[in-house]
Amino acid sequence: MAGADAGFIAQNVYLYCAAAGLGTVVRGLVDRRTLAARLGLGPTQRITLAQTVGLPAR
Repeated sequence: MAGADAGFIAQNVYLYCAAAGLGTVVRGLVDRRTLAARLGLGPTQRITLAQTVGLPAR
């Protein structure tokens, strides 16, 4: 279920970004181990995906 939930959340972020004039991209290939350490995640917490949000290229 976590994968589906992450997909639903990512879709909502995409919709918000489209309405707000922002760009976004979902990244499935991230260094999960390093990112988890930097975020201070516990042993039962997992990174499903990463999503970058920002100003689109002009």
